[in-house]
Amino acid sequence: MTRPGDSDPAYDLLVYGASPAGLGAAIAAARQGLSVLVAEPLGQIGGMVTGGLSRTDLGRPETVGGLFREFMDRVVGYYEQHYGPGSQQAKDCLEGQRFGPLVALDIITEMVQEAGVEFCLRRALSTVEVGEDRIEQVTLSGPDSIARTSASFFVDASYEGDLLAAAGCDYRTGREPRSEYEEEYAGHLFWDPGKGRVTDHGTGEGDHRIQAYCFRLTVTRDPANRLPIERPTDYDPSRYDLLKQYLAAAPRRLKDVLLLGPLPNRKWDVNNWGFCWQSMDFIEANDDYPEGSWEQRRGIAERHRGYQWGLLYFLQNDRSVPADLREEVSAFGLCRDEFACRGGWPEQLYVREARRLVGEHVFTEHDARRDRRKPDSVAVGSFPIDSHATQWYEIGQPTPAPEGFFMCSARPYEIPYRALLPKSPRNLLVPVCMSATHAGYGTLRMEPVMMNLGLACGLAAVQAKEDRGDFRTLDAKKLQHSLERSGQIVHAPER
Repeated sequence: MTRPGDSDPAYDLLVYGASPAGLGAAIAAARQGLSVLVAEPLGQIGGMVTGGLSRTDLGRPETVGGLFREFMDRVVGYYEQHYGPGSQQAKDCLEGQRFGPLVALDIITEMVQEAGVEFCLRRALSTVEVGEDRIEQVTLSGPDSIARTSASFFVDASYEGDLLAAAGCDYRTGREPRSEYEEEYAGHLFWDPGKGRVTDHGTGEGDHRIQAYCFRLTVTRDPANRLPIERPTDYDPSRYDLLKQYLAAAPRRLKDVLLLGPLPNRKWDVNNWGFCWQSMDFIEANDDYPEGSWEQRRGIAERHRGYQWGLLYFLQNDRSVPADLREEVSAFGLCRDEFACRGGWPEQLYVREARRLVGEHVFTEHDARRDRRKPDSVAVGSFPIDSHATQWYEIGQPTPAPEGFFMCSARPYEIPYRALLPKSPRNLLVPVCMSATHAGYGTLRMEPVMMNLGLACGLAAVQAKEDRGDFRTLDAKKLQHSLERSGQIVHAPER
């Protein structure tokens, strides 16, 4: 931390947020000799990769290189070392795409320790000092202390975009109107799952809404490792009336209600199922999250936890749930050996979208569907463009499906350096809350993409220091060569 009277920055690079993007930036920079500090408001590093998102949203595997490819290779190595190359666990990790949260934490911890990255956990951003178009110093507050520190370069790798906002960057939240960028999937809309397209019932108008959040849970049917789903203290079955209607409308199985992804060691990653009228997403409960204080955000996270806990209890116990479905869901419980200090619940809420930078290039759905080539590309994405629901259904619609959900395919596309670059200040990059529309962000927000965008930020800091410049004077072609040498894929395949 900065000491009174220091004239030189305490660190070459300060990364705010120990998300996969933050760790990608930190590891890349530290491996090249930069001094790096990562500050994280929560008590664990790795964001969603170690926080329950264990069934990786990969897209096309051939588009993933860089640090996330290294992470996947280490996942394979872990299961082969501990269980044998031909073991069921080694097969179930699916070439490193699927893993237990604790395994991911062990691997991520090993990677950052090898690189020599310094951390301060449970430190939230308090103030930011900006002078002459540069961030000069930040104040980080913890449970019992406040510390100031400085750096030559900064990366905002938080899921919320707190550093970019405090530094005075332009940003927005919510949805753009369809007319602003002529995006098919912008604004207020309804999705027809049968036809796989937007219906005529949406208005296309912009608003403040963002896609829903949830916790990604890790569950098991192994009796020796299974924690029962006890009745929540604030349980209210009427909260799940829409799910009750969904179950009464047609015969349903577990796969019609929850999205379960198999993991090694008889575990599953539980996610929301978007085609169910009411699933794991706590829709509309996150409206105040992006601009909220950390105290408010903790309250929102706890309400999400209560909602999801109650939903699982409802599915296992409510008599309105068909008996065969109740039996199917009751076989599952949280894992004793994952997130043990929190009773099987992760700390990291899945913040799918919060603030979004308005930078030198605003990435829209057109960049992922048609205008896929970028001269300053620093990574490649290929996951479908999608959004979870933004609000509960509206009366008068043909079915009570939540509003705002959509999904469409995307061809492999290139992500420009300019989308990470604020208009000001000059020594900040933003790989998570990057410059994109709501629709465009729907494909960028996946953890493999984020980690490799973090890698680009870390190497950009190395290059800026070597060239005695900043992020705005950086030679993008030179950065591309550095990324390619690190195993990053920066050019999308033709097909």
